[in-house]
Amino acid sequence: MLSAFFVNFCILVTFTSIGSLTYTGREDYHTLRRALRYLISVLAGIILVLYGVPLMEGVRVDFRGVPILLAGLFGGPLPALAVALPIMAYRLWAGGAGAHAGVLSILLVALCAGMLHARFAQNRLTWRDAWVPFAIFALANLSILLVPSAGPQLLRTAWLPVTLLQGLATLVAFTVVSLRFRTVGHTATLRGIAYLDALTNLHNRRQFDEDLPAFGVEEGTFLLLLDLDRFKALNDSCGHPFGDRVLRELAVLLQQGVRGTDRVYRLGGEEFAVLLRQTSPTGAARVAERLRSQVREQLGTRVGRPDLTITISAGLTPCTADPDTTVRAADNLLYEAKRSGRNRIATAV
Repeated sequence: MLSAFFVNFCILVTFTSIGSLTYTGREDYHTLRRALRYLISVLAGIILVLYGVPLMEGVRVDFRGVPILLAGLFGGPLPALAVALPIMAYRLWAGGAGAHAGVLSILLVALCAGMLHARFAQNRLTWRDAWVPFAIFALANLSILLVPSAGPQLLRTAWLPVTLLQGLATLVAFTVVSLRFRTVGHTATLRGIAYLDALTNLHNRRQFDEDLPAFGVEEGTFLLLLDLDRFKALNDSCGHPFGDRVLRELAVLLQQGVRGTDRVYRLGGEEFAVLLRQTSPTGAARVAERLRSQVREQLGTRVGRPDLTITISAGLTPCTADPDTTVRAADNLLYEAKRSGRNRIATAV
């Protein structure tokens, strides 16, 4: 019997590991990943029933409840029931003296796990929660009493060891999923370090180099390349900590001045870029001029020096399919704005 339980356990761990790979921490293909996770959970439950451990003729035990329990605790009542229903149907189809008891057990796991979803909404299991799977399976396994004629005997001989094994298997499955969540979290943290500017928390040059080829081919995308006027003199006279504060507040002003579909980048030093998406030439020019005006009027006050007039110069150009050409055009326009007296926008729109 233990060897049969071990086979069932290996099936559980394999499917849990495969299912955990659908957690990526990213938004792309979210619906597809959820559908794939659902199919994996259902398939796992059916195969676990198929390779269940026979206690007597028509009565088998297995770890089918674990995928359902995970779906309920992490997803809520509806995902738990969605996973449970096909497994219940298969158990009924398989038949035997324990069919109805098995169906009731699956249903109880789904309902109990769904009710406790709020406790596990952060997809975390602490040692203080280790009792939960044991309690759920202890309740669900009482359905063994429905087995005709053998119910009380099975309750005395099988209920406790089966409950303990199912609880322990759930803890292992939780560990597999939790390790995946931790890996995804670490990956997201490292990605943030790699693609965010540490001083301003804006997207950095690396992210800009990836976004420009992708967004540049979209119709209605414009590149605004800008930098602070006479920033070196400002740094030398007021100190680098003050200069850093100016950069941080400029980043906030730029982010507040664009839409959610636009992206703001710090390319390095005092140079920034804004990708204006899904707009017209007139709209892009209007946004650029508004940003220039807001910086001139507000930035000095925001850094605690209303006596200072801090300005930007910028170049605005439509994006093309060639990122290098786009950047070169914006850069030339930026220097044209500098040569023309600063605090202005030079445009090619």
